Amino acid sequence: MATAIWSPAGRCCLPILKKHMPLLFASRHESSLPPLKTEKLNHNIQLRTIQETSKSPRPLVLLFGWMLAKQRHLDKYGNLYHSKGFDVLSVQMKPTQVLIPTQAQKTMEELLNILQQKSLNEKPLMVHGFSVGGYMYGELLIKLKENAEKYQNVRRRMVGQIFDSPVDYEGVAPGFASVLVKNKVGQKILKNALEAYLATFKKTITCHYIKSSNAFHKNELRLPSLLLYSRSDPIGVDTRIEMVMKSWRSQGISVMTRCWETSPHVSHFHRHPDEYIEAILKFLNSVGLTKTETPALKRKAGTKIQKEVQQAI
Repeated sequence: MATAIWSPAGRCCLPILKKHMPLLFASRHESSLPPLKTEKLNHNIQLRTIQETSKSPRPLVLLFGWMLAKQRHLDKYGNLYHSKGFDVLSVQMKPTQVLIPTQAQKTMEELLNILQQKSLNEKPLMVHGFSVGGYMYGELLIKLKENAEKYQNVRRRMVGQIFDSPVDYEGVAPGFASVLVKNKVGQKILKNALEAYLATFKKTITCHYIKSSNAFHKNELRLPSLLLYSRSDPIGVDTRIEMVMKSWRSQGISVMTRCWETSPHVSHFHRHPDEYIEAILKFLNSVGLTKTETPALKRKAGTKIQKEVQQAI
């Protein structure tokens, strides 16, 4: 590790250190987490709970993963929440499940039934969605509205929502193409094919994306929100995200944001770990899910993180 961080001349290679900092911190951070129990509830849903007694129900964060997200990637975000006393339920969808909305809708119904199980039915709920996770969440909102009485228990427990690089329905074709194919020619071919698919099946497929988008935009539960995005992301387009922010704020809904000038799609935590974590913790404090730290405690926490990174190196 030392040879990767330090040059032969003895100078610190800061770009390399910055690149590997999230990995170093995550590795060190995981070792200090409370005992966790992991349960694979079905092909799409995993639950990780803290195995320590608590006087009140622990909050539960719902992580809606991006396309082709691996569980180990989502667990890194989950570890941040575990360190703050949250249990974590992560949802992953295969490309075919997103391209056939009825399959995504089935998964959301399964998720709602899980959230009403006895072991989870008193937990405050937070949403943290990535990219196409915004679409999944929109499908969840539709079911919450259409079956308001059935899912009243879930509706009343929703506290806030965080979205990282959310993609609206116009971004479905370019988003899929960029994730599934690496070369530019292949991306263009797949993008054109998907656009043709959406145009051909407008009344049976595309209408569901539009309905989900409308539910996302409306924010019928009026949940306080945090949006994390960048100016350089061609998939989670900044102007569209800011249009949603403007609409929510006009309704009196609290919206916090963090925008980076240059940061790839769903890579903000990797590129800007300190700022990303700061934004999340500030939001959690604002909705009352974590205790607000005094300036002295924040300085102490910052010093602890620096020491842990140094020890990891």
